[in-house]
Amino acid sequence: MIHNIAHRGASAYEPENTLRAFARAIEMGATLIELDVHLSRDGQPMVIHDADLSRTTTGRVSDLTLDEIQRFDAGLGEPVPTLEQVIDLVWGRVQLYIELKGQQTPAPVVATLQGKDFIDQAIVGSFFPWLPQKAKFLEPALRTSMLVAWRDRQADFVDWALAVNADYVHLCWESGSPTPHQLLSADLITSIRRHSLEIVLWHEERPEELVELLQLDVYGICTNTPDVLASILGRSASRLQAGQRNTDTHL
Repeated sequence: MIHNIAHRGASAYEPENTLRAFARAIEMGATLIELDVHLSRDGQPMVIHDADLSRTTTGRVSDLTLDEIQRFDAGLGEPVPTLEQVIDLVWGRVQLYIELKGQQTPAPVVATLQGKDFIDQAIVGSFFPWLPQKAKFLEPALRTSMLVAWRDRQADFVDWALAVNADYVHLCWESGSPTPHQLLSADLITSIRRHSLEIVLWHEERPEELVELLQLDVYGICTNTPDVLASILGRSASRLQAGQRNTDTHL
């Protein structure tokens, strides 16, 4: 099963990283929700991508309290949610893929996941490999991911991932080519998988690219349009079932 990972929720249709975007993603068939976490001044994990609120107002997340942040409009009247609020929304429906955006985020995020009994339903990742490493140190049962930017493609990122005891490598290579699926050679995928690392892919919205990516040995694909990916996944499953029926008929 390849997971349909809604990038900041159904962010092509709703304000990103809001409860509204996450609920829409679930309706569209997402199996994981990707989101970003910064800490408020009073140490609350806030679900927001940027370190500041400049898209809609002014002020840095780390300089404002939970109450102050939740007075702002994240789009269409939606407030900036807390991680705890998101867990309450998705509980029993989908898992979460949490990107740690600030250096102090691991401990409060792990504490929130532990407090909500959500450890086994979450993956925690970052472009800064020491952040998920710290999260796993605090909670060894937590699955962790190392995000790899296109600029770091020549580095020994598999060794990095193994050194920090990650479970996934997340290749953020959408800017590397007009047809980024061609960047994923069989040798590259084999070299990653032989170390028992799972592969998460960048956000992709083009149906023709999604079709190509679904042929690969990957754990999940991020997308701003989870309905498009769900439709392609559904067609693929139908073809597999039809092929199995034909095989059974001829046995």
